[in-house]
Amino acid sequence: MFWRLGICILVFGFFLMACSKKEAINYNECLNCHKGIERIESHEFDCKDCHLKEKVPFLKTHDFIIRNPSDPIYVNIFCGRCHEEEIKNLKNSLHATMAGIINQTRYLWGAQPSASPPIYSANSALRPLPRPSPYPKAPKDLVDDFLRKKCLRCHIGTDGFPGHGLYRASGCAACHVIYNNEGRYLGSDMAIEKNRKGYPEYHNFTKNIPNSQCLHCHNSNHVGADYEGLFEHDYDEAYRSPIPTNIVYGMDYHHLARDVHAEAGLLCIDCHTKKDVMGDGKIYGYELSVPMIRCTDCHGGFLKKGPDKSLSNITYRSGNFYFSSKNGNIYNLKTFSRDIISHAISSHKRLRCSACHAQWSFGDYGLSVIREDAPSYKKWKRLRLQADPYLETFFKDPKKSLSLDILDKKMKMGIWFMGWRFRRWEFMPLGIENGKYAILRPKYQYFVSYVNKAGKVILDSKKTRWAFMPYVPHTISPFGRRCEACHLNPIAAGLGIFEEKSTDTKLFIAVSPCLPKMRLLTKEEQKKLLTPTRRFQVMRFLSLTTN
Repeated sequence: MFWRLGICILVFGFFLMACSKKEAINYNECLNCHKGIERIESHEFDCKDCHLKEKVPFLKTHDFIIRNPSDPIYVNIFCGRCHEEEIKNLKNSLHATMAGIINQTRYLWGAQPSASPPIYSANSALRPLPRPSPYPKAPKDLVDDFLRKKCLRCHIGTDGFPGHGLYRASGCAACHVIYNNEGRYLGSDMAIEKNRKGYPEYHNFTKNIPNSQCLHCHNSNHVGADYEGLFEHDYDEAYRSPIPTNIVYGMDYHHLARDVHAEAGLLCIDCHTKKDVMGDGKIYGYELSVPMIRCTDCHGGFLKKGPDKSLSNITYRSGNFYFSSKNGNIYNLKTFSRDIISHAISSHKRLRCSACHAQWSFGDYGLSVIREDAPSYKKWKRLRLQADPYLETFFKDPKKSLSLDILDKKMKMGIWFMGWRFRRWEFMPLGIENGKYAILRPKYQYFVSYVNKAGKVILDSKKTRWAFMPYVPHTISPFGRRCEACHLNPIAAGLGIFEEKSTDTKLFIAVSPCLPKMRLLTKEEQKKLLTPTRRFQVMRFLSLTTN
């Protein structure tokens, strides 16, 4: 009797244990938790096809799940099965190699004999960027550390930094997976908390890339920000908004005139096509050498009678040209007219369109950079905002002088601080790029300092090579600037702003670009620009009376 009761109690106990034991989660069955997640358009695959390197019947942990299969580490394994050519081209593109930034900066700091042809890249397309010297004594010993910790933050081999406007993924997803500025998920996946940051808007790849996505990298005083009329405030607290409520991309901004195309609602991808952005398989050393859409392709010009009818987004009907934007709108395309006085001057055919039509340009003069290995940073408190979210977190707990090596993804000795001597937008010196007059910008006038771990000053504002580089401001207006913006203007001739030459005023005097097919104006060209001829006076009078 009692032994039967004992068996019943034992069986009932095992039953309760079995019922109370939580069923183990198989992380291989994604949709058990990620209910409602979006199916990626044109990628009707099982989750495991893109997020697992090997098929495993039962996964006890998330650790084997590949969150971003398009990351350069995994892209050949996953995306390469269908997109082999695109991946090969992208690997050699400037977006992946960063060859322009790397080789120009290394040349200016004295680490290599020339900036072109490019020698180093941020990936394996060229030689890998050297590891920094452990005992730096000159700028050339510090440049690779500077590049790794400061300049290559937008390298598509790494995720965006956590910060308002900076969230993005790496690899193909850096462009094709859309993030909002807050990094918040807006989809229906039940497993993702809506208030957590660091997620894309939706679990989806897209070709329709908004300008906001480009700005996750193309911010600060670089091409892209100017398109939206953004000019960075200076770093010191005295030059920023007293109530910094609009911090984006790690800084607050002046709001200047936007590009006429931005005002019309055109997207970056309307002009910057796949071959431009993702590359054509060739390795280029600087941005202006990349084949891309030019102003004359859409509007015509001195040497082009009209728009390029072979472009798929340009149509011609009823005597007019129309441009179809990827935003879904169709625009009446204005074409180059010789009835405009400035277009009737034959010598202007050597001008880049932006040399006249740019409303303003970035002018950042005298960039002081200092690496400090000794953690005493109270003196930098006023400069804690430098478009670098890491510095903001560092100031909260400055116990160790360590910062992230973006390529190695490891924390290493030394924090970099920066500060500009002048930041202006009104002056536009001219130079020559590939035979055409182009606007120049200082890029950059470095002064390098270094304080070692013992607090000893090894370098104190050591001047490197300087270079003014041709640049295409994305600040276009439908009307050209006044004739005096270039003619009779010593600033446009590259002679600087002030007659008196001091340490500061010398910053505005143009110095030679660091790449072939680029140069300053010759003395003869300067004289011609600054000497008013009878023809100039007549044409100037006509422009005033007809416009």
